[in-house]
Amino acid sequence: MKRLSIPKENQIKASYLIIAIHTMQVGVGIAGYPRLVFMEARQDSWIALILTGMILNIVIACMVFILNTYKTEDLPGVLTQAFGNLFGKLFSHIFVIYFLLLFLSVIVNYIEFVQVFIFPKMSSWFIGLLLLTLVWYAVSGGIRVAVGASLVFFLSAIWMVGLLSKPISMVDSRNYFPIFTTGWDGLFNGVLMSSFTFLGFELLWMIYPFVYDKKKVNRYSQLAIVFTVALYLLITVVAIGFFAPRQLEEKVWPLLTMFKVISFPAFERFDLIAVALWMIVVLPNLILLGWMVTFACKRTMGFKQKHCLVALVIFSLVFVMFFNDRQFVNTFTDYTGKIGLVFGFGFPFLLLPFAIRRRMKEKKQNAKRT
Repeated sequence: MKRLSIPKENQIKASYLIIAIHTMQVGVGIAGYPRLVFMEARQDSWIALILTGMILNIVIACMVFILNTYKTEDLPGVLTQAFGNLFGKLFSHIFVIYFLLLFLSVIVNYIEFVQVFIFPKMSSWFIGLLLLTLVWYAVSGGIRVAVGASLVFFLSAIWMVGLLSKPISMVDSRNYFPIFTTGWDGLFNGVLMSSFTFLGFELLWMIYPFVYDKKKVNRYSQLAIVFTVALYLLITVVAIGFFAPRQLEEKVWPLLTMFKVISFPAFERFDLIAVALWMIVVLPNLILLGWMVTFACKRTMGFKQKHCLVALVIFSLVFVMFFNDRQFVNTFTDYTGKIGLVFGFGFPFLLLPFAIRRRMKEKKQNAKRT
């Protein structure tokens, strides 16, 4: 596999990783997350969230250590050097499939989102075509356009956090008690549930060679995780206080339900507007995942990235046309989350011994030279 050589004009600042990683972790899942974690950890959901954030910080530190060890390589390059050409390519192919599963999971969930709340009779393929057209445009422009689009969409959507001020004013403090009553099993399940939701940080594997101030990668990647955890923590705490326990268990998308209490003179049902605006939140997911799939495909299989992009768009469109059943979407999302637990959280620790061994070998070689 060829070593990467990224031209200066295609490189980005490490500070952009805050937005890129954050937008990868915030999508459709955030609307239903409070209910899922509450069903496992109850009023101690905030503890599960903080524990998940700490684990994520450790995983990110491990990934950065590995990437710094192999210097300018991305994930396929690291895998090839760690496992050899044959097994390295095998693992790289598996990761292309994994990135594709993440991409499909996001798009089918948002399509279901739109069909449930706004257009129940609109065809899945039509919504998918609209989304994929935007993905095509952004990904074809390269990584700088993809990251730039994420920044624009982030700035366009961040104001929606302010809408929580109305639900916050209606919080009942009694809903937060009792606390510290959840057993270790409940907290562990809450951490697992949170881990599925926080997938997307794997972007770091592929974007690292494009960052020119690599010494700052760890700092800004960690800040992205802190920012994401803080946002999820805010929404979860507000949801627990806003709903009675039984109500929260029954709401599939608690965040959108809280938006129902918001009304403006021109918009009586702001939750419907919020679903439409949610496309701004979801698009950075799809754009960056689309770039990850196509660039990993280019690196692993040797195809041109634009050809990989054509294949991705066609395959995704066919997929959403034939696999749009509610039960299938739930099952598909669950299995993708479980796979992500292995490849997202577990795989960096499999690579860690190879990185340590490489560093020790380099130290010995440097010592001999001196």
